[in-house]
Amino acid sequence: MFRKILVPLDGSEESERALEPARELARAFQAELRLVTVEEMPEEPVSGEWELTLGGFIERKRQETQENLNRLAETWRGESYSITTAVLPLGSPVTRIRAEARECKADLIVLFSHGRSGLSRVLLGSVAERLTRNAPCPVMIIHHQDWG
Repeated sequence: MFRKILVPLDGSEESERALEPARELARAFQAELRLVTVEEMPEEPVSGEWELTLGGFIERKRQETQENLNRLAETWRGESYSITTAVLPLGSPVTRIRAEARECKADLIVLFSHGRSGLSRVLLGSVAERLTRNAPCPVMIIHHQDWG
């Protein structure tokens, strides 16, 4: 049923809570897990980074993000499924994740909902909610109170 499961992560420990249910599905269906993070603009430089150009600063952030994804993938390598990783280009998370799902032919997107409500949800929007409406495949949302 599922051959490729896309798991978008935002770098937070909370978003990693989607990994366990995604992993269980990948094991059950012998599907490929694809862990992705949408590149973000780096925050202001820390001491010693001022000499970097903006391009160098962005490249360093991209490398750190890729290393984090690789670390997560290494934790579960050798299971009955394969794991790939990718840092998606800077842009709207919904747009980038949706495009990646199409490109990699994902059968399912599994992501964690931070459970924002009220004003923060209105101002920040909900990536999970917008993906549910616009994704090219089914979306499984792990709610903040369900796992972990």
